[in-house]
Amino acid sequence: MSSVNHMRDLADFAKCIDEVLADSDRRQHWSAEEASQYMARFASRRERFEELAGHLIGTIIRPRLELLASYFTNAVPGTDDIPSQCSYWFGYCERFPASTQVMFAVEHDSRFDSLLLRYRVHMMPVFIKLTEHDSLTLPLAALDEQAVATWTEERLLEFLDDYLRIDRGDLDSEDESTTDPVCGMRINRRAAVANTSYLGHPYYFCSETCRQQFVADPKHFVQIKNE
Repeated sequence: MSSVNHMRDLADFAKCIDEVLADSDRRQHWSAEEASQYMARFASRRERFEELAGHLIGTIIRPRLELLASYFTNAVPGTDDIPSQCSYWFGYCERFPASTQVMFAVEHDSRFDSLLLRYRVHMMPVFIKLTEHDSLTLPLAALDEQAVATWTEERLLEFLDDYLRIDRGDLDSEDESTTDPVCGMRINRRAAVANTSYLGHPYYFCSETCRQQFVADPKHFVQIKNE
């Protein structure tokens, strides 16, 4: 298309914009009082959402996710820094050869009328068909907490079924032992003084000092371990 045609198209588009603006000038706009009332209602719904999001994560979703994770020695909590989200990492190990994150989040629609529950699973590498995400929408004004609990449990049981499909057997359960990546000491995972995760992999330590050294420079110790 020639530059002349492009200019003609832009001129026609400018005319459309002028018509819309002219029509808007003839419409009745919100008064200051109406705008203030709307913003007050909006702020109230937002405050209600923040209260409910923290409540649902803290009393319904996280306890169920923690309960499931407690059955696996390779599971460590995610470093969630917002109250409307929680997650766990199921680290790569001989028995479960994949690094897997399970995450729940409580979100909202644009008007804070509805509450949106989000569920996501990220597995690497992926060599099975699994449910990677799901959601549930509920009205903010009449929240059904039992529906939240039921939905959460269904998603976790679904994840458990998927996760067990990559189970290679109790290959790494020999005394549930592992190596402290900092000092090299062999320790029992359940008896570890401290633990953390890096890139989805769990690491266990004989002391808090070792954990702090690892957290300060994890790449150094992971490289040493893998050499």
